[in-house]
Amino acid sequence: MKKTVSAARERLSSFFDAATFVELGAYIRRPGNENENEGVVCGYGAVGGRLVFAFAQDESAMKGAVDGRHAEKIAMLYEKAVSVGAPVVGMFDSAGAVVFDGAAALSGYGVLLDTVASAAGVVPQIALVHGKCVGTMAAIASLFDFTVVTEGASLYVANEESNAAKAAALTAANEADAFGKVKTLLSYLPDDNCSAAEAAVTGDDPNRAVALGAKATAEAALAAVVDSGLFLEVYGGYATEAKIGFATLGDQPCVIAAVDGKLSAKGAKKLTKMIRFADAYSMSLVTLVNCSGVDTNGCDVKLAKALAKLARAQSESESARVTVIVGEAVGAGFIFGGSKALGADVVFALPEAEIAALPASTAVAFLENDRITSTTDRATVEKEWREKNATALAAASVGAVDDIIDPAELRARIIAALYMLEGKNGRIL
Repeated sequence: MKKTVSAARERLSSFFDAATFVELGAYIRRPGNENENEGVVCGYGAVGGRLVFAFAQDESAMKGAVDGRHAEKIAMLYEKAVSVGAPVVGMFDSAGAVVFDGAAALSGYGVLLDTVASAAGVVPQIALVHGKCVGTMAAIASLFDFTVVTEGASLYVANEESNAAKAAALTAANEADAFGKVKTLLSYLPDDNCSAAEAAVTGDDPNRAVALGAKATAEAALAAVVDSGLFLEVYGGYATEAKIGFATLGDQPCVIAAVDGKLSAKGAKKLTKMIRFADAYSMSLVTLVNCSGVDTNGCDVKLAKALAKLARAQSESESARVTVIVGEAVGAGFIFGGSKALGADVVFALPEAEIAALPASTAVAFLENDRITSTTDRATVEKEWREKNATALAAASVGAVDDIIDPAELRARIIAALYMLEGKNGRIL
């Protein structure tokens, strides 16, 4: 029996390294269906010389609709990927379920949900949505660790007008762009939860001095310290006060978070997601803090729940964690920004960092308002309060900060701390 030429097979062949794609379950199909591939093509191959498993839903066969055999093929792929410890890439383009199969089709959805959920935290999973991904399939794609959405793709449960791309980890202009972004993302990730992400060779000196002000933004610090200035941001479409993604430091892949301004509920969710991912795969986490507190505009209940989940994720994390206060760390911004109290292994601060329970203006209004007279203005009192109560030295004196470091040494000190913490992640240099 000859395989049909399909867009899904061609898509997988072009995604993998040349001539490495091997199909699995090629002839699994419904009884009496001799010409179609159950709407999905599955297999494995090499991506940059590394083993990766992938499936591609085939819109040209049954419109990519899901039935029992479709789900069975994907489940078999996952079984092999988990058994050998290799990432899974899912390419989504499906009209939904085979409606006339009734409960059998719904059971197929259940199999897929269980399969993807069971592999979470075991092998990295990346969903590439390049066509229709609606209804329960949208929920399945959202179970993946990261979702890459191409322009014009549909990802929704019931409301086609919703802009799901904003919530995607990455967006792409077209399929080729999406393939490139998936491969870049894979380059930072380990094969599974029992292995370490492979070290990169950037040639960037670990002891390179950085040009950074004594009190900087977290975003500026991030750009200055990562190897060769390369940073792959994910979930950049929302909560822009929390910039999260992947980079290498001293050639070691790690998760990076940079927080500027006030932290919102959505920002807290982004941080929680990445902390959980880093913990599952024993990846180091570096947090750069310039956070003036939390954003109280909106629903306080949502913010409280998001902060509670962030605190729990930090408290339960066992991965290596380094925090640097580069600007402000005020109130909740200090607590939830990666404090030692919530499990950070090492906390540094720049000399001019402002660390306090309250903003200077609020603290003075509550505690020292009587000092403001016709000869002593508010700005002077606030300045004096900062110099006495909101310094990096004051935080270091109570052990909340391990060391106050020169801005030029920021990259070298972070990398040295990560090297020291290698054993915590179960890795060997």
